[in-house]
Amino acid sequence: MNMSLFRLTLATIIQRKVWVIMLLCVALFPTVLPYLTPHDANPTLIQPARAQAAWVTLWVVSIGWILFQAAGFGDNTSKSGLGSYFLSGGMSRVCQMIQLWLACVIFLLPLVVVTLAVVILGAMPSGEGQVGMWIAVNLQYALLLILVVSPLMLVAISLGSRFGATAGYVVPLFLALYGMYGVGYLAMMTEVEDNVILDTIYVLSPHYHLADLTPRLIFSQGAMLGSEFMQVVMYFLGLKLIFSVFSALIFRAKSAI
Repeated sequence: MNMSLFRLTLATIIQRKVWVIMLLCVALFPTVLPYLTPHDANPTLIQPARAQAAWVTLWVVSIGWILFQAAGFGDNTSKSGLGSYFLSGGMSRVCQMIQLWLACVIFLLPLVVVTLAVVILGAMPSGEGQVGMWIAVNLQYALLLILVVSPLMLVAISLGSRFGATAGYVVPLFLALYGMYGVGYLAMMTEVEDNVILDTIYVLSPHYHLADLTPRLIFSQGAMLGSEFMQVVMYFLGLKLIFSVFSALIFRAKSAI
């Protein structure tokens, strides 16, 4: 093959130029949005508001755009005959899925780097001893976000290839939103009512809220302890393994029609 599926997907994303808009969003929104707060009365609100805006923007772009791109590439590879073409050249369907995933990851990483630059350079607290804490907690945040979004890309690609772009996008979108916010409501229900079914659902749910370190930034709580952070990392790596196996089984390189 003169061109790998990875290079072809990467070239397609670059050609569409939507990534430029996404980069501008993560770079500019955190600069503008904090000034919508009552900063004149309390100038100290600017820095935490900028940090919060930066990470919220990255979450929205990651879940809203990258997962959508991933589902679309999975759908297009299957239906356009591109997957069959690469199969005929000896590229397995799992290898195709990984190459599609890598192309999407390539565009997630610069967004994370820009967000880190905005938060570290534009929202660094000035208090004594807080610089190291600020850098550490943001690096932790970046790694956890990548560990959450990257497996969901695999799910989007595999479901998109088999059931179409809509299903490929909606399912991981639901998982992301449920894991970030829905699990919290479920936790409150389990505290009010002792129900085995609810408890089981809660345990098996993806606890993506663990990756949201925004409160630690806003309230200067500092970075997570090493042991605590590693437990969260191992949890997300376990989810990644499960989603990887699921995606490898579901991904379809050529349309059934």
